[in-house]
Amino acid sequence: MTLDRFNPAFPADGEVITADRARMLADPVELQRPVIVLSGYRSPSVSSSGLARQIRNLTGAPRDRVVSMAYFFAGSIEAPASKVVDFVERKFPSDDPAWTTEVDVVAISMGGLVARTAAADPELRGAPDGKRLNINTLYTLASPHQGAVLAEWVTIDSASRDMVAGSEFLQRLDEAFEDAEYEVVPYAVLRDGWVGASRTAPVGQDPIWVPGRLLLSHHMVSMNRRIQTDLARRLRGDEPLGMPSAVPRD
Repeated sequence: MTLDRFNPAFPADGEVITADRARMLADPVELQRPVIVLSGYRSPSVSSSGLARQIRNLTGAPRDRVVSMAYFFAGSIEAPASKVVDFVERKFPSDDPAWTTEVDVVAISMGGLVARTAAADPELRGAPDGKRLNINTLYTLASPHQGAVLAEWVTIDSASRDMVAGSEFLQRLDEAFEDAEYEVVPYAVLRDGWVGASRTAPVGQDPIWVPGRLLLSHHMVSMNRRIQTDLARRLRGDEPLGMPSAVPRD
């Protein structure tokens, strides 16, 4: 059950969302770039593949233009970052020795950090001879850009330790981001007990927030219709429905 809370920076109600989704379903467009959908921390492929399917439906993109990737057994952030670069190279080969083909990335939770790592200097992921992920726009859904609440209580591997607020890894990632040329569009859900809505945007940014659920708010973020709709509009080149603003609560 969603606990509604009005957001003046994202005023679209359920009727507007339903009507707009019907409009997009009936009016397919051609995407400017391939879209890569990344999963979260130890998340099965169903979340990223399900969101990729929704993006294809709402944009009209063919199956090979919006692809997804998961890394359920990954215990670090660096390893899946290298796999993402290899994945994009296989799907959309690039002749550039330093960069992959330009893509848009939609990243769920930890996937946002994976994407940022893949786009940074390959030294950050221990692959000095590797390519960098060429991102045009990075859309993140409840990503722990400023650390995760849960990581302060549970650290079972390298990835969870790196998601502690203020960790050395996050500091290095923020330093690398100062020179980044891609845009980050962060989304947040309230009542996010795993990451915390106030931590879901890079330093200096506010997220685009929507009301959360009573339970499993973080886990259901990829299924949120408001976020899916605004995201699809942006990928299509339409005017967005939501804008960044300060979150009223985690």
